[in-house]
Amino acid sequence: MAPVAIITGGASGMGLGVARSLASKGWHVHIADLNEDAAKAVASKIKGSYSVTNVAQYQSLQAMFKDVFSQQGQINFVFANAGVGERANFYAPTSDDDISSPPAELDKLIDIDLKSVINTSYLAKHYMSKNNQKGSKCLVLNASIAGIYPVPFCPIYTAAKHGVVGLTRAISTIFYKELGIRVNALCPGNVRTNLFESKEWDVFDKQEWIEVPQIVKIVELMLFDESKNGAIIEVAPKEHYIIETPAFKSDNVRLTLEHPEVESLGK
Repeated sequence: MAPVAIITGGASGMGLGVARSLASKGWHVHIADLNEDAAKAVASKIKGSYSVTNVAQYQSLQAMFKDVFSQQGQINFVFANAGVGERANFYAPTSDDDISSPPAELDKLIDIDLKSVINTSYLAKHYMSKNNQKGSKCLVLNASIAGIYPVPFCPIYTAAKHGVVGLTRAISTIFYKELGIRVNALCPGNVRTNLFESKEWDVFDKQEWIEVPQIVKIVELMLFDESKNGAIIEVAPKEHYIIETPAFKSDNVRLTLEHPEVESLGK
């Protein structure tokens, strides 16, 4: 039986690149995307499957996972790739009327760029643990360099992506120890995708862009290299780096977090 992958936001950009590559290697790839026409076209071309999935809605994600598992009997890889960029100006002057509601785009950005990744990880854990066949199980969460470094022009996006990196570091040890599921985070710089419009991308120098094939290579490194778990990989043009977890400054903090009972609190 062919291994099975789910890719959210798989009808374009990085997700599409990974989908095409895995399909060429004999994988069954499920495209979960809000754009039905694009998802259907991609699924047809790679001989996979698709669903119209709104990652911001838990029930939509849950139904997608349930359908894929019931049809395929296993889920071996999930690429939590769907995301949106921040366009509103967090620093714009505000009136008393303006502050009667939260910052523009707050809910959308957090729902898609963070909550959906948490929910995707939660559902992947459930269904991967039910796999009918033994084999590698891997979850790759698409973060960003904004998950590692401060990016002042998009502070809400930065907060969400820091959350994705934190989630990866938090769950990877127990997911692997208890369920054999490896979890890694992809942190790319500028990849010209649908995250922004063409005119917005044009402010960046072309030498700063990362090509999708390089992203595919790094995602497949995290998928196929069994030693990669809890890896936070920064991707720059033609380069990539493993970002280590910050070292403890305080022995008291280290002892607290390494205490055996701390791990059991999450069970």
